[in-house]
Amino acid sequence: MRRAVVPAVAAAVVLMSGCGEDVPGCGWENRPESFPVEGEKRPVRIRPSERHPGLGGREVTDALPPRPDRDAGPTAQALYDLQRKTLDMVGELGEIEPGRCEGGELALEVGDTTRCTVSYEGVEVPWQVKITNAIPQGVGTPYGIDYQYTVRPLRTVVLAQEVYDWFAWEAGKNGPDSLSAPKEPRCDRLPKIFTAEPGRDTGYHCQRLGYSCTDGDFDFEWNDVAIRVDEEGAVRVDG
Repeated sequence: MRRAVVPAVAAAVVLMSGCGEDVPGCGWENRPESFPVEGEKRPVRIRPSERHPGLGGREVTDALPPRPDRDAGPTAQALYDLQRKTLDMVGELGEIEPGRCEGGELALEVGDTTRCTVSYEGVEVPWQVKITNAIPQGVGTPYGIDYQYTVRPLRTVVLAQEVYDWFAWEAGKNGPDSLSAPKEPRCDRLPKIFTAEPGRDTGYHCQRLGYSCTDGDFDFEWNDVAIRVDEEGAVRVDG
């Protein structure tokens, strides 16, 4: 008996036989025209796409006013940079405005952290800003200090269309004939916009069609893929 199995995660055909030969009649192209599938089908059909989601640097720059100069101070500059970071994270242009930092200004001692916010489509996006270095400028008596800092999202904004676009790219990035591409990709019907905690699953799912085959006899099931957000706030639906 020869059996072909498509794992839920990789969705690549793994052919298993005593001689290491391909299993006849068990390729994806040999599947029946109609067949029962075990599991619940998610409601949103995803059309594979070879277009990479997200925004280019020029798109983000053009969507924002010029960056504040030194005279505006480090807090204004940080709030501007957080707007850029938020657009990069969300991956789609939208109404974005600077918020504020707790206490009104950044805490500027090296090692200090400050919670600052921006607004995207009316949703507050909180960030943590940490001062990592303070570099005096000028010879003798410094005329200013350049501050270096890192940021991390405390919550992230997720768009339904962003999720669908990422899974569409996952399904289509290697072309329509790729063996590793998710088959029959689908997703939950997501809220148009919602927030999520970085480094966690969102509680929503996409899915791919998995199958196993023995001597041309197919069994199909829906395999869920968690929609998650990484530590940097980026959406991941790559299984």
